[in-house]
Amino acid sequence: MSFLLFICSFGAVAWAVSRLLKRPLDLRGAMRWGMGLGFMFTGVDHFVSASTRYAPMIPDALAQHALAWVYLTGAAELAGGLGLLVPVPVYERLGLPNLQKQAGIWLSVMLACVVAANINVALKGQTVQGLEFGAWYFWIRPLFQPVFIAWALYCSGAWPKRAAGSPQARATPSIRQPSR
Repeated sequence: MSFLLFICSFGAVAWAVSRLLKRPLDLRGAMRWGMGLGFMFTGVDHFVSASTRYAPMIPDALAQHALAWVYLTGAAELAGGLGLLVPVPVYERLGLPNLQKQAGIWLSVMLACVVAANINVALKGQTVQGLEFGAWYFWIRPLFQPVFIAWALYCSGAWPKRAAGSPQARATPSIRQPSR
């Protein structure tokens, strides 16, 4: 739930700053910035607090390579966060497809996979350094994973699909195909 607080806060700040700069974000854009910054923050934290916060969360079956799993998920969070934050016109100038959508999809896959670590902490009755909220927190935390998955898919534009003629679909920058 602390991650929910991060992404909501980052999204609200991004929305407010966009209003001050007279380049207002819509809800989806503010949510994308919130999630992107949230994953950048937690991705860095995976490297800073790998052995003290994240490695103890790894289930026993994967514990032999706990640090590798922590670094892999930290790198995935950094890549996904960055993928959400890079503006579509930058992708277009580089001749790349809109990677925001891919970032949202792959972050959702990662979120579905790491729920095992959250459940492991709850089952073992562990505490996690920096998240000393009590046992109830770790039992409730996995229930928020579908919220984060839906958030990642929504803010990246991967879900729900927009109707081709809708005002939102027309407002979304299209990806130009390179000429051959």
